Amino acid sequence: MSDFTVELKIAGTGEVKTVREEAMRYLGYMKASPDDITEKLIEECEKELLNAVSARCCYARSEVRFPRENVVDIGFGEIESRDLYRHLKGCHSVILFAATIGIGVDRLIGKYGRIAPAKSVIIDALGSSAIEYWCDTAELDITKDEEKHCSRFSAGYGDFPLSCQRDFVRCLDVARKLGITLSDSLLMTPTKSVTAVIGLGAETRTCGNKCMSCNNKYCIYRSV
Repeated sequence: MSDFTVELKIAGTGEVKTVREEAMRYLGYMKASPDDITEKLIEECEKELLNAVSARCCYARSEVRFPRENVVDIGFGEIESRDLYRHLKGCHSVILFAATIGIGVDRLIGKYGRIAPAKSVIIDALGSSAIEYWCDTAELDITKDEEKHCSRFSAGYGDFPLSCQRDFVRCLDVARKLGITLSDSLLMTPTKSVTAVIGLGAETRTCGNKCMSCNNKYCIYRSV
């Protein structure tokens, strides 16, 4: 296992936002629009969510090796995954990445789950869009000096084993740096948290939508 130099980034003003279109998809609206009452409730929830956000990320660079076909080593041992192999093929190194928008959002979801379930569901959806926006923002900043890079790819996408979540958590020291813990069932707390690998390399293209790597073609959250 490699030794990693882990860097920390804290969100600045305007670096975390909700994405209404994404949140509506999470809420099951698809192409439909909410009524005026729901729209007003969404706006209220959005303000509360953004006040509760405490966004940070950490990351480390590592060499990537391809010992044999469909096997990748990104710094913490060999991983057998056809999808990860195809995603990173041609890369000379990777960025191991973790991000969160903080435990305050979980507390808000839990609070309204007890007293106003509709608000809890809306804040949950808005929070999912906000962590993706923060990851996108942080990824652009981290990779701004790279000639080309692949989009981030998380354990659990395609056949990239979810068990690798433990390696990200350990190698990036996310418990201390970001306050992220991992349950026995591999769920992260705070729930609006992400771990991922970003491929770097001059031969690497900017990869397409992550849903293209998922075999669940009928997922209601699928964006393509």
